[in-house]
Amino acid sequence: MKSIKEAEMITGISSQNIRYYEKQRLLSPSRNAENSYREYSQEDINRLKLIKLFRKLDVPIGDIRRLIDGETTLEETMLLQVYRLQSEKERLDEAITFCSKIQEQQLAELDVDQYLHQMEEREKKGSVFKQFINDYKEVVKSEMAREFSFMPEVRCDTPEEFSESLLKYGQENNRNMVILKESMSPRLLIDGVEYYAYRTSSRYGIVIHCEMLYPQDYIPAGMSEKKYRRYRIFSLLALPVLFFLICNFWVVRDLFATATPLESLLGLFIVIILFAADLCFLYYCYGKNFKG
Repeated sequence: MKSIKEAEMITGISSQNIRYYEKQRLLSPSRNAENSYREYSQEDINRLKLIKLFRKLDVPIGDIRRLIDGETTLEETMLLQVYRLQSEKERLDEAITFCSKIQEQQLAELDVDQYLHQMEEREKKGSVFKQFINDYKEVVKSEMAREFSFMPEVRCDTPEEFSESLLKYGQENNRNMVILKESMSPRLLIDGVEYYAYRTSSRYGIVIHCEMLYPQDYIPAGMSEKKYRRYRIFSLLALPVLFFLICNFWVVRDLFATATPLESLLGLFIVIILFAADLCFLYYCYGKNFKG
């Protein structure tokens, strides 16, 4: 076992950063029973080296945590990082292009307003869509960790059956689960993160849902809770809306082409009702609900 100073010397990571990685749940060294000092095993040292490698590649802390926790694969993490780096490369290429243009002029002749306008126009064209795509991907990944569900083997009519089903799921999926409060709406720790669980009825039987309790555990860094909720609603509705529009495009087109304004308004109302019914049925079939 190594002390934090020895771990610092071996890995080249400062003790301050090592403590920061612990706070970010990237590793959890044991404590000496006599003095409560941190003690780092060889596995912890290897973990720190792995973190150092990924940080040198500018992989975000959240992505490293999800990779270590087994929520994503190495291939998925690297593909996402390649996309980020390519986006950054495009930005740097744009900057190099402008630097090349500017260096050919004298400072007194430099038209600052013109170059600022050109740069802002290029940023407006590309940055808004890219930011939307990046934010959407982060929200989808966070949603996969924020909430998950499974179908237990029993109905879970008692708190004891509920807890047994949760613990069994944890064992089968190699997740560390600790029941904090045994009830029909139990609180539990999953890999150190606090969740609460509840059950719903679906077309195919009872479904147990587990959701993170605190927003700071799943909302991506730098994103507000309000913005996260907007993206979450979009992620829930985007696919059903697209599927509905594709399936009903010709019907809707013919309806609005031949109907009077009043009939068109009534038809639109009926289409909305049908879509809402289809959406509710879809979510019922898979044990979903509109909570949160």
